[in-house]
Amino acid sequence: MRSGYTPLLRARKLEKELGVKEIFLKLEGQNPSGHKHDRIAEVLIKDALAHQHKRIIVNGSRTYIEGIRHYADLESVEILIPIFKNERWKSAKYPKDMLIDLKTIKANERNDVLMQVAHEKKAYLAAEGYTNTHISQMVLEQLTQEIVSKLKNNVDSIYTQLGYGYTLTSIYNVLLKKWMNNDLETFPKVFSGTWEKGNTIFDEYIKLHHLKDAPISTDENVESIQHQMLMDKKLLEESLRAVSETAGDIISVSKDDLKKAVKLLKKTEHIQMSETEAYALASFIKRAKEGKIEDGRHVIILNDGKSLVTITNIQDFDEVTKEELINYTKTWLAQYSDSTLETQDAIQNAIDRGFVLLASRNGNYEGVCIVVNTGFDEFIPSYHLAYIGTHETSKGRGVGSELIQRAIDLSGGSLSLHVDLDNKGAKKLYEKYGFKHVYNRMIYYGIE
Repeated sequence: MRSGYTPLLRARKLEKELGVKEIFLKLEGQNPSGHKHDRIAEVLIKDALAHQHKRIIVNGSRTYIEGIRHYADLESVEILIPIFKNERWKSAKYPKDMLIDLKTIKANERNDVLMQVAHEKKAYLAAEGYTNTHISQMVLEQLTQEIVSKLKNNVDSIYTQLGYGYTLTSIYNVLLKKWMNNDLETFPKVFSGTWEKGNTIFDEYIKLHHLKDAPISTDENVESIQHQMLMDKKLLEESLRAVSETAGDIISVSKDDLKKAVKLLKKTEHIQMSETEAYALASFIKRAKEGKIEDGRHVIILNDGKSLVTITNIQDFDEVTKEELINYTKTWLAQYSDSTLETQDAIQNAIDRGFVLLASRNGNYEGVCIVVNTGFDEFIPSYHLAYIGTHETSKGRGVGSELIQRAIDLSGGSLSLHVDLDNKGAKKLYEKYGFKHVYNRMIYYGIE
């Protein structure tokens, strides 16, 4: 399964909660192993194979390692993981034969030792924040491309999480190219959230802006990232420029801010994410509550954010039979359902040429969306949303919204639908997602 092309969802309930005009959430948790790092991992494995390596040494965060492990398994690439001092989590998570014991190595010696070990074992080295920085930046540029493309180059600000700086610099690179090509009316501001004790980028930002009251990081847990960032001064400088030249900011948040942000997101949008990856969201919420968010279109990149609703694109009748799909459709659409023959015809077209979406929560199906292919490219939209319905216990829980958004994504926006004239609630909902009332449909029934 490929990484990237993750959902970009409008967070309407969060908008209402915060009093902000437009908020979009980029759900990077929808990647195969559940994190933005999958984008980098997929390309690194390709690069390792291109250089004739069938063994890879990977060092970094849990999510970075898991991403590479996922794609390494797919390509039968052996993975080795160094374990340093104070990294007991690695021995608890990974088998012993996968680990390289380097507990006696000092933090400032780690990278040199890893280079030596990789050479001895004839392995490709993927050390987060140290090797392959050009690949990381290049790959993450696609993330921003997806955002600006989906929003038709109309973005006012982008919020991300502060780490090694790859995402910051990749965002800035894409926006700068777009600006130089006159694709952007205004240059989006770039904001980055970090913990209140900061990291190297934040420390340097404090010095440059003479923020005397801001804390300087002294925590031992950031020793490695501090050392590596100072070694790569170019990346450090580019990260700072990405913020300053877009008139953005670096915002520090507390542990309590992170907890509240995760809780609010789950409550309003039915999206879950970890506290350790909630800095971008928490920083946005903090600025919103301080009244610092201007009217506009704001995007928050959620590194491991994913919907609690799982959307499955049904390709055939092996997993779910045609009869079951007909039953779901007729039951969940209730008064708006068609005859069995009409429903069956639409489902067959959707399987053959369109798509059938089923929404599930905790393993139970709660919603269905049948989208048929019209066969046209220009005359009318290429796809038509024939049926969409949810289980009665799922009303108001975001299931229908997830299905609509995924249908828009899969159809590339070339999508039409019919709404009964008396179904005002449905019409209002569709209008929120960009649908407009264009014409009334008339069907020939003969002359009475």
